[in-house]
Amino acid sequence: MATRFKNSRSRLERAATHARSFCAEWDAIFDNDGLRPVFGKEKNSGWWVLSAEFSPASAARVDSNNLSLELGELAYQLRAALDGLIWETITIQQHGMEPPTDAANGLDFPILNGKNRDFQTRALHKFPFPQRLKEWLESIQPDATEKPFDNPDRGLKTTLEDIHDLARMDRHRRLRIIGAYPRSATLFEVDTLPPGGRIVSHEWIDCDLFGGQRELVRIRVECPGGLSPYTVRLKAKVAFDMSVEDVELHEGKNISFQLERFLQAVGRVIDKFDAELS
Repeated sequence: MATRFKNSRSRLERAATHARSFCAEWDAIFDNDGLRPVFGKEKNSGWWVLSAEFSPASAARVDSNNLSLELGELAYQLRAALDGLIWETITIQQHGMEPPTDAANGLDFPILNGKNRDFQTRALHKFPFPQRLKEWLESIQPDATEKPFDNPDRGLKTTLEDIHDLARMDRHRRLRIIGAYPRSATLFEVDTLPPGGRIVSHEWIDCDLFGGQRELVRIRVECPGGLSPYTVRLKAKVAFDMSVEDVELHEGKNISFQLERFLQAVGRVIDKFDAELS
Protein backbone atom coordinates (compact mmCIF):
# COMPACT_ATOMS: atom_id res chain seq x y z
CA MET A 1 0.00 0.00 0.00
CA ALA A 2 1.90 3.03 -1.31
CA THR A 3 0.33 5.55 1.05
CA ARG A 4 0.70 3.56 4.28
CA PHE A 5 2.59 5.49 6.98
CA LYS A 6 3.17 8.36 4.56
CA ASN A 7 3.22 10.87 7.41
CA SER A 8 5.89 8.94 9.34
CA ARG A 9 8.04 8.55 6.23
CA SER A 10 7.71 12.27 5.54
CA ARG A 11 8.80 13.01 9.11
CA LEU A 12 11.81 10.76 8.60
CA GLU A 13 12.76 12.70 5.45
CA ARG A 14 12.53 15.98 7.37
CA ALA A 15 14.71 14.53 10.10
CA ALA A 16 17.30 13.58 7.47
CA THR A 17 17.25 17.19 6.23
CA HIS A 18 17.95 18.44 9.76
CA ALA A 19 20.75 15.88 10.10
CA ARG A 20 22.37 17.24 6.94
CA SER A 21 21.94 20.81 8.19
CA PHE A 22 23.47 19.85 11.52
CA CYS A 23 26.55 18.35 9.86
CA ALA A 24 26.85 21.34 7.50
CA GLU A 25 26.73 23.72 10.46
CA TRP A 26 29.42 21.72 12.27
CA ASP A 27 31.63 21.78 9.18
CA ALA A 28 31.06 25.52 8.69
CA ILE A 29 32.43 26.24 12.16
CA PHE A 30 35.80 24.85 11.08
CA ASP A 31 35.83 25.92 7.42
CA ASN A 32 37.96 28.85 6.22
CA ASP A 33 40.30 28.71 9.21
CA GLY A 34 37.35 28.91 11.58
CA LEU A 35 39.49 27.33 14.30
CA ARG A 36 43.02 28.69 14.52
CA PRO A 37 46.00 27.34 16.44
CA VAL A 38 47.63 29.55 19.04
CA PHE A 39 51.04 28.50 20.30
CA GLY A 40 53.21 30.26 22.82
CA LYS A 41 55.34 29.99 25.93
CA GLU A 42 53.72 29.98 29.34
CA LYS A 43 55.06 32.65 31.64
CA ASN A 44 57.40 31.48 34.41
CA SER A 45 56.83 27.75 33.80
CA GLY A 46 59.02 26.84 30.85
CA TRP A 47 56.10 25.02 29.18
CA TRP A 48 54.85 25.77 25.67
CA VAL A 49 51.07 25.63 25.22
CA LEU A 50 49.03 24.84 22.11
CA SER A 51 45.55 26.36 22.21
CA ALA A 52 42.76 26.94 19.70
CA GLU A 53 40.60 29.98 19.10
CA PHE A 54 37.59 30.54 16.88
CA SER A 55 37.55 33.17 14.19
CA PRO A 56 34.95 35.91 14.82
CA ALA A 57 32.62 34.31 12.24
CA SER A 58 32.91 30.86 13.80
CA ALA A 59 32.52 32.23 17.32
CA ALA A 60 29.27 33.83 16.19
CA ARG A 61 28.10 30.48 14.80
CA VAL A 62 28.83 28.76 18.09
CA ASP A 63 26.99 31.47 20.04
CA SER A 64 23.94 31.19 17.76
CA ASN A 65 23.46 27.62 19.03
CA ASN A 66 22.23 26.44 15.62
CA LEU A 67 23.66 23.00 16.35
CA SER A 68 21.28 22.54 19.26
CA LEU A 69 18.40 23.90 17.17
CA GLU A 70 19.00 21.46 14.31
CA LEU A 71 19.48 18.52 16.68
CA GLY A 72 16.30 19.42 18.54
CA GLU A 73 14.30 19.59 15.32
CA LEU A 74 15.74 16.26 14.21
CA ALA A 75 14.76 14.63 17.50
CA TYR A 76 11.24 16.11 17.28
CA GLN A 77 10.68 14.78 13.76
CA LEU A 78 11.97 11.32 14.64
CA ARG A 79 9.76 11.11 17.73
CA ALA A 80 6.76 12.33 15.74
CA ALA A 81 7.45 9.71 13.06
CA LEU A 82 7.36 6.99 15.71
CA ASP A 83 4.26 8.33 17.45
CA GLY A 84 2.42 8.57 14.13
CA LEU A 85 2.87 4.85 13.60
CA ILE A 86 0.70 4.03 16.61
CA TRP A 87 -2.07 6.43 15.59
CA GLU A 88 -2.15 5.29 11.96
CA THR A 89 -2.01 1.60 12.89
CA ILE A 90 -5.09 1.98 15.08
CA THR A 91 -6.82 3.96 12.34
CA ILE A 92 -6.10 1.17 9.84
CA GLN A 93 -7.32 -1.49 12.28
CA GLN A 94 -10.53 0.54 12.77
CA HIS A 95 -11.09 0.66 8.99
CA GLY A 96 -10.27 4.35 8.67
CA MET A 97 -11.80 5.63 11.92
CA GLU A 98 -9.24 7.65 13.91
CA PRO A 99 -8.97 7.35 17.69
CA PRO A 100 -10.84 10.06 19.61
CA THR A 101 -9.02 13.36 20.06
CA ASP A 102 -8.83 13.00 23.83
CA ALA A 103 -6.72 9.85 23.36
CA ALA A 104 -3.95 11.65 21.48
CA ASN A 105 -1.69 12.33 24.46
CA GLY A 106 -1.62 8.68 25.50
CA LEU A 107 -1.08 7.11 22.09
CA ASP A 108 2.62 7.71 21.75
CA PHE A 109 5.17 5.16 20.61
CA PRO A 110 6.15 3.34 23.82
CA ILE A 111 9.77 3.86 24.92
CA LEU A 112 9.51 3.20 28.63
CA ASN A 113 12.56 4.43 30.52
CA GLY A 114 10.75 6.69 32.98
CA LYS A 115 8.80 5.94 36.15
CA ASN A 116 6.02 3.99 34.44
CA ARG A 117 7.70 1.04 32.73
CA ASP A 118 4.62 -1.20 32.59
CA PHE A 119 4.03 -1.84 28.89
CA GLN A 120 0.63 -3.37 29.58
CA THR A 121 -0.75 -0.04 30.85
CA ARG A 122 -0.10 1.83 27.60
CA ALA A 123 -3.13 3.36 25.89
CA LEU A 124 -2.65 1.41 22.67
CA HIS A 125 -4.05 -1.67 24.47
CA LYS A 126 -7.47 0.04 24.58
CA PHE A 127 -7.73 -0.06 20.78
CA PRO A 128 -7.50 -2.71 18.05
CA PHE A 129 -3.80 -3.34 17.51
CA PRO A 130 -1.92 -6.26 15.92
CA GLN A 131 -0.77 -8.70 18.59
CA ARG A 132 2.53 -9.42 16.82
CA LEU A 133 3.35 -5.71 16.83
CA LYS A 134 2.49 -5.48 20.53
CA GLU A 135 4.88 -8.32 21.28
CA TRP A 136 7.59 -6.78 19.13
CA LEU A 137 7.20 -3.35 20.78
CA GLU A 138 7.51 -4.95 24.20
CA SER A 139 10.67 -6.75 23.08
CA ILE A 140 12.47 -3.48 22.16
CA GLN A 141 11.84 -1.57 25.38
CA PRO A 142 14.96 -0.15 27.10
CA ASP A 143 14.89 -2.74 29.89
CA ALA A 144 14.21 -5.69 27.55
CA THR A 145 16.83 -8.36 26.95
CA GLU A 146 19.22 -7.42 24.16
CA LYS A 147 18.70 -9.26 20.88
CA PRO A 148 21.23 -11.88 19.70
CA PHE A 149 24.14 -10.79 17.51
CA ASP A 150 22.50 -12.12 14.33
CA ASN A 151 19.17 -10.37 14.99
CA PRO A 152 18.52 -7.25 12.84
CA ASP A 153 16.97 -5.55 15.88
CA ARG A 154 20.10 -5.82 18.00
CA GLY A 155 20.90 -2.38 19.42
CA LEU A 156 17.53 -0.97 18.34
CA LYS A 157 16.24 -0.53 21.90
CA THR A 158 19.28 1.57 22.85
CA THR A 159 19.01 3.76 19.77
CA LEU A 160 15.30 4.37 20.31
CA GLU A 161 15.97 5.29 23.93
CA ASP A 162 18.55 7.85 22.78
CA ILE A 163 16.02 9.36 20.37
CA HIS A 164 13.46 9.47 23.16
CA ASP A 165 15.88 11.21 25.51
CA LEU A 166 16.84 13.80 22.90
CA ALA A 167 13.20 14.57 22.13
CA ARG A 168 12.37 14.77 25.84
CA MET A 169 15.18 17.24 26.50
CA ASP A 170 14.16 19.40 23.55
CA ARG A 171 10.54 19.42 24.72
CA HIS A 172 11.68 20.70 28.11
CA ARG A 173 14.01 23.27 26.49
CA ARG A 174 17.04 21.57 28.04
CA LEU A 175 18.87 20.39 24.94
CA ARG A 176 22.51 21.40 24.91
CA ILE A 177 25.58 20.52 22.92
CA ILE A 178 27.70 20.23 26.02
CA GLY A 179 31.14 19.55 24.63
CA ALA A 180 33.42 19.81 21.62
CA TYR A 181 36.55 17.88 22.39
CA PRO A 182 39.57 16.37 20.59
CA ARG A 183 38.69 12.95 19.17
CA SER A 184 42.27 12.34 18.11
CA ALA A 185 45.47 14.33 18.53
CA THR A 186 49.04 13.71 17.43
CA LEU A 187 52.25 15.66 17.97
CA PHE A 188 54.62 15.26 15.03
CA GLU A 189 57.75 17.36 15.47
CA VAL A 190 59.17 20.70 16.54
CA ASP A 191 61.54 23.15 14.92
CA THR A 192 63.53 25.23 17.38
CA LEU A 193 66.09 27.93 17.78
CA PRO A 194 68.68 26.93 18.80
CA PRO A 195 68.18 24.03 16.34
CA GLY A 196 67.92 20.38 17.30
CA GLY A 197 65.29 20.75 20.03
CA ARG A 198 62.98 17.90 20.95
CA ILE A 199 59.87 17.35 23.04
CA VAL A 200 60.93 15.83 26.35
CA SER A 201 57.48 15.74 27.97
CA HIS A 202 53.90 16.74 27.25
CA GLU A 203 50.54 16.95 29.03
CA TRP A 204 47.20 16.77 27.25
CA ILE A 205 44.65 19.17 28.71
CA ASP A 206 40.91 18.54 29.07
CA CYS A 207 39.62 20.67 26.22
CA ASP A 208 36.06 21.82 25.50
CA LEU A 209 35.85 24.31 22.66
CA PHE A 210 32.21 25.17 23.33
CA GLY A 211 32.78 25.47 27.06
CA GLY A 212 35.60 27.98 26.71
CA GLN A 213 38.44 25.61 27.59
CA ARG A 214 40.61 26.00 24.48
CA GLU A 215 44.03 24.76 25.67
CA LEU A 216 44.97 21.45 24.05
CA VAL A 217 48.43 20.40 25.15
CA ARG A 218 51.43 21.63 27.15
CA ILE A 219 54.89 20.56 26.02
CA ARG A 220 58.39 20.93 27.40
CA VAL A 221 61.13 21.33 24.80
CA GLU A 222 64.86 20.94 25.30
CA CYS A 223 67.70 21.80 22.93
CA PRO A 224 71.14 20.12 22.80
CA GLY A 225 73.21 20.84 25.88
CA GLY A 226 70.09 21.21 27.99
CA LEU A 227 69.37 24.68 26.60
CA SER A 228 65.86 26.10 26.55
CA PRO A 229 64.67 27.22 23.11
CA TYR A 230 63.65 30.79 22.55
CA THR A 231 61.48 29.93 19.53
CA VAL A 232 59.51 26.75 18.87
CA ARG A 233 57.39 25.73 15.89
CA LEU A 234 55.12 22.76 16.54
CA LYS A 235 53.48 20.45 14.00
CA ALA A 236 50.37 18.71 15.29
CA LYS A 237 47.12 17.22 14.01
CA VAL A 238 43.89 17.40 16.00
CA ALA A 239 40.38 16.18 15.03
CA PHE A 240 37.38 17.39 17.03
CA ASP A 241 34.04 15.84 17.82
CA MET A 242 31.21 16.70 20.20
CA SER A 243 29.30 15.17 23.08
CA VAL A 244 25.56 15.57 23.54
CA GLU A 245 23.78 15.66 26.87
CA ASP A 246 22.63 12.20 28.01
CA VAL A 247 23.50 10.56 24.69
CA GLU A 248 26.47 8.23 24.57
CA LEU A 249 28.63 8.09 21.47
CA HIS A 250 28.48 4.38 20.65
CA GLU A 251 31.42 2.33 19.43
CA GLY A 252 33.73 5.34 19.52
CA LYS A 253 32.03 6.83 16.46
CA ASN A 254 31.54 10.53 15.86
CA ILE A 255 28.27 12.45 15.95
CA SER A 256 27.49 12.09 12.23
CA PHE A 257 27.54 8.31 12.71
CA GLN A 258 25.08 8.68 15.57
CA LEU A 259 22.64 10.75 13.53
CA GLU A 260 22.68 8.14 10.77
CA ARG A 261 22.08 5.48 13.44
CA PHE A 262 18.96 7.39 14.56
CA LEU A 263 17.61 7.70 11.01
CA GLN A 264 18.19 4.04 10.21
CA ALA A 265 16.51 2.92 13.44
CA VAL A 266 13.31 4.87 12.77
CA GLY A 267 13.32 3.66 9.16
CA ARG A 268 13.63 0.11 10.47
CA VAL A 269 10.62 0.60 12.77
CA ILE A 270 8.46 2.07 9.99
CA ASP A 271 9.33 -0.84 7.69
CA LYS A 272 8.48 -3.30 10.48
CA PHE A 273 5.03 -1.77 10.95
CA ASP A 274 4.46 -1.73 7.19
CA ALA A 275 5.44 -5.37 6.84
CA GLU A 276 3.21 -6.50 9.71
CA LEU A 277 0.18 -4.76 8.17
CA SER A 278 0.79 -6.00 4.64
